[in-house]
Amino acid sequence: MPCKSCSSDNVDKFLGELTASSPQIKNVRVPPVYVCQEVLICLDCGFAELRVPATELKSLQKRKGAFGN
Repeated sequence: MPCKSCSSDNVDKFLGELTASSPQIKNVRVPPVYVCQEVLICLDCGFAELRVPATELKSLQKRKGAFGN
């Protein structure tokens, strides 16, 4: 699959870890959601994409609803 940004075929999959948290100061004490997932990275331009797994996505959705983000 070519890069969505520069159309290069020089892309590869890597394992990645990401923490997602609210940027709003009122939510500073809410722990981040940890996501370990495969990341597709273009080795020419650096564009990266990933899909958040369903369980972590639901956790993020609940937090948004609870805090009105």
